[in-house]
Amino acid sequence: MAAVLEKVQRLEHYIRASNGQADWVLESTIEKLVARERGKLRQQLARLHSHTADLEARYGWTSDEFYPRFERGELGDDMDLIEWSATIEMIRNLQRAIGALGEGPSL
Repeated sequence: MAAVLEKVQRLEHYIRASNGQADWVLESTIEKLVARERGKLRQQLARLHSHTADLEARYGWTSDEFYPRFERGELGDDMDLIEWSATIEMIRNLQRAIGALGEGPSL
């Protein structure tokens, strides 16, 4: 991960040094990489939403109803409920990551 960050920082320095003038190949490549990553995250998000939909059907609650009650300790520590809570947190993390990449077309 550090190596990738270092490479991105080198690209940033290069683009700054060239007064923000990146050629269309570089710009296109970066956009494709971002779109690819955004697509991967959206696929993961869809799988997690499917999982929460199964739990919602099983327990008869929406995730919005379940999560605050679970966080307040009202529902106990059944393994399904712990997993559901963790899944909701993963969904939120993925949504933040997608937001950090910005909106745009996915591949």
